[in-house]
Parts: sequence; C-alpha cells; structure tokens
Amino acid sequence: MNILLVDDDIVDRKMIRRSLIKGGIEHQLTEVESVEEGIIALEQLSFDLLLLDYNMPAKNGLDLLIELKRINHIRDLTIVMISNAQSDELVLKCLDLGVQDFLLKEEVTASILSRSIIQARKRFELESQLHNSYLQVKEMAELDALTGLYNRYYFEETCQRLMQAGKSRYSCAGVLIVDIVDFKKINDRFGHEAADQLLVELGASFNRHTKPEDIVSRFGGDEFACLLVSCDNPLQIKIEAEKLIKLLSRTYSIMSKDIRCQVRMGLALYPLNGKRADDLIRFADIALFRSKSAKSSAACIFEDNMQTEFQMKYNVEQDLRGAIDKQELELAFQPIVDIRQGKVVSLEALIRWPTAKFTSSPQEFILVAEESWLIEPLGKWIIEHAIYTLKQINSKFGYPIRLAINLSPLQLVDISLPAFINDCLERANMEGGLFTFELIETALLNDSERVMTSLNRIKDIGCKLALDDFGTGYSSISHLLNYPIDIVKVDKSLTDRIEADEMGERVFFGLINMLKSLQLSIVVEGVERYQQYYACKEANVDKVQSYYFSSPVSESSVINTIRAINKDLAREVDARR
Repeated sequence: MNILLVDDDIVDRKMIRRSLIKGGIEHQLTEVESVEEGIIALEQLSFDLLLLDYNMPAKNGLDLLIELKRINHIRDLTIVMISNAQSDELVLKCLDLGVQDFLLKEEVTASILSRSIIQARKRFELESQLHNSYLQVKEMAELDALTGLYNRYYFEETCQRLMQAGKSRYSCAGVLIVDIVDFKKINDRFGHEAADQLLVELGASFNRHTKPEDIVSRFGGDEFACLLVSCDNPLQIKIEAEKLIKLLSRTYSIMSKDIRCQVRMGLALYPLNGKRADDLIRFADIALFRSKSAKSSAACIFEDNMQTEFQMKYNVEQDLRGAIDKQELELAFQPIVDIRQGKVVSLEALIRWPTAKFTSSPQEFILVAEESWLIEPLGKWIIEHAIYTLKQINSKFGYPIRLAINLSPLQLVDISLPAFINDCLERANMEGGLFTFELIETALLNDSERVMTSLNRIKDIGCKLALDDFGTGYSSISHLLNYPIDIVKVDKSLTDRIEADEMGERVFFGLINMLKSLQLSIVVEGVERYQQYYACKEANVDKVQSYYFSSPVSESSVINTIRAINKDLAREVDARR
C-alpha cells in the first residue's frame, strides 16, 4: 500500500510511522511537511492512502482537500484525517470533502491506526461502488439505450440550464426537432431491426455533423432534437439547419439493404421565439407539425400564428382519439342508384362524428387523423362497422345491396390491411363481392409497389376497387390501365358543367364514352337536378350517386330511405310504360 503522510510536526510523523510498522500493514510511506508539498506529491505519484494532519501553518488539511477536488485525475484515494482537536462541525466538513475516517492524535496507537485504515479503505470501496452505481443509473437516465445519444430528459434539463445562463453566454441559439418522413412505412417494409439500425446510423450522422458544444438527443421513436449553440445569428442557424437536412436525408445501407431516408425539421430560435427551454421545444415541435402539413423538405421556423393552428389540430386529435376509444363515431350512408334497374344497388359509407367538440367536418378531422396516424384505428373501425351494418341492411331486402368504403392513401401502404378486411368479412360471414373500396388518385402517386400489392390482395378477396373523384385535379388514364380498377366515380365538378355550356356537355359525354370503351363501370357523382339525371341516362351511365335521390342518411334511416327511393323509381318506370 502506497501511503502519503502530510504533517508539519516531525514528532507526530515519527509516531505515525512507528504505529504503521507495529500494525503490520505492508506499506511504502512518503512523508511531506505542508499542503503545497502534499499537492505536488499527489500530482506526481500514485497513492492508495492519504494520512492528513488538520492543523498546519499557512494552509490546513481542509485546504488540501479542497485542492484535491480541483485535481480531477486523482482517483482511488482513501483519506484519513488526523487532528489534535475535534468538533462535530469539523468532522462533517471533512466527510463532505471526501474523508473516510477522522482520528485524534492522542488516541493513535498501532491497533487503532491499523483498524482505521482498514475501515477507511472498506468505506472507500463502498463509496466507489455506490458512485459507480450512481454513474450507471445517471447514464441510464440521461442516455438513449438504442442510439447512445442523450435522451429527452437530459436535453430538456441541459437546455433549461443553458437558457438560464444564456444572457451572458449565448446571443443566439436554435432548438431543432427532426423526424423521419414515413418512418412507419420503413418499419413495415424493412422490419423493426433494420428500422432501429437506421435510427442508430441517423443519430450517429446527426452527432457527427454538429459541433462538440451542440447537444444532439433522441426524444423517442423517430424523433431527434438538437440544441445549436455554435451559431452567432438566426441566419447562420437557418443555414446550418438546412445543411443538416441535406446531410441526414440520404440513402443508408442497412443490413445489405438500401433505405432511402428523408427528414423533416422544425426550428425555434432563442431569444427570438422564447427564453424558456420548454417553450422553445414546444415551438420547434409546432414548426415540425407545420412542416408535416405543408409536406415541405425545408426547415420550418416557428412563427407566432402557428400556435393557434397547432392548438386547434392538437385539440381535434385528442378529441378524435377519445371518440375512437369510446365508440362515439357513426356512419352515414348515401344511396347509389342503378339507372337501368331503377333501384338502389349500392351505398357509400361516410364517417360522421356527432359528439365532436372542435370540428365535425370529415374533411378536417380525417386530415388530422392522417397527420397523426389515427387514420389506422379510425379506418379499421369504419371497415368493421360498415361490414356488419351492411349485413343488417341486406337482411331487409330481397336482393343484395353493395357497399362502398373509402380508403385513405395511408391505409393502402399498410400491407396488413387486406388481411384485416378478410378477417372482418369472415367474422361477419359476408362475401367480399358485396364490397367496393374507393381510393383517390393521389394514393397511386407514392409507393406504388406497396399500393399495388394491397390493391391486388383486396381484389383477391373478391372486393372491387373504385377510383374516386375522377376528372378533378390530376387525372391520368394510365392509372386506369395500370391498376386493377373496376369502377370510376366521375367527380361532381364535371357533372356541374353539363348545364354550364356546350363544351362542358361534350366533355362529360366524351369521358363517359371513353370509360365505357375501357369496360369500366361508371358512377356519376353530384347529380342534383333532373337535367343532369337526364344527361346521365342519355349517356348510358350505369349508376348515379347524388342529392337528387338522397343526401347521406343515418344508419337508423337508411332502410326506409332505400325503400322510398325504390318506390319512386318504380313509379317512374311505370309512368314510362
């Protein structure tokens, strides 16, 4: 055992030397007479035990202990304080500064000193174990287990600490929140292991492309954060943020697979947007939310007007989440009439939310559902409830009525969707041929391979596929040729033009003829007046769905509505005879 003895009194040093020898402790002793010499010895040599006198001229034992705190590289040093005087206050101070034992010089004997050294070493070992355990727990509490980056807790605590010191240290800083576009698709397509490895590599890349003084963190899932303190002004932060987006958005080679990764970013500026860490993190999150809505690849900087929009969407999301859990949603049904048969042959299921607190508009809350991935549970509820409802409706009629159900583009990239539909059909003992699933053309523009897989599997169940809103916005004939579409629903905007001018009428008739030449079934939407209905009959349109016959009606009213429409159409047929 290497022992350092710091004591200005030669007699006391001799007494301690003899006690060490008599105590039978194998040791190598180094003696110095002052705090200054003790510090030099500790910096130059390695010791296991420090025997320290309290009362010394110039500087006392406490001064040396304070100096030891400054010398970070000194480790594994057991300390025993030896003094001529003792008080509770002095003992507590010594313990606070890392002393393991305290002895009065008048009590020092070979056996007492030997026992004190052994006990002090034991205490030191226990303290070291506790400290190491603390460091491990601290690391677990502050680091993300997957990526090794700091976690959200550490990020928030450090941000707050730096913001409080910000007036003197930083003139400007930026809080960046980053996530991966369509990470769920990556997870579904390549598997959890590959997705996790992508997070690890993206986190490492994020850390590598920032300065040492910047803080990079993984918040959870595919969400990362960064505190940029290495920039001098907002423009520099914006430039750095855009650079990070380009560096992180690339193809990663994961488990022998090339995974294309695109990131989005929300950005809040200190002190421009706020001076509190929690506010800046929330504002950066709001900016990220806006970036998702705008489908922008640029860094989105927080602006004050975003907060109102975000709060509204957040409220709708939370309200909708509760409505799904509590089964507070309802379906409405709009009849689809077969002109030649003169009766209702199909219905379209439409979602309704009667208990909504913030918006009951399907266009608004479905958009929020898509942005928050609530579309998955919402869509499944619609499918399951619609299938069981159709079974009840068909039990009241002597012929089969079909049902059309809308699918979000996000649902179509979920390759488990066809299996879910099939499971619902089997549980309800219903044939797939009674159901049509409607999609809009934008669903065919992205991830076409996965969409095609889902569509083919839905067709394999026996269901039909309809292309909705055809003729509005981006309409491509190639989609009708390349995808397994059975039915085309002509948009209301074309129906409205029938009466507007001669060109509108020619476009309508030309489109119907073209669709018929492709042997596609046709449903015309938005027929509201007799002239439009008459034009549909003249064009040999198969079916119409419109307010001319009925607006969407509740589940409790749909059976009587079908009967009333069929009765009116029967009269019309009789009148023609």
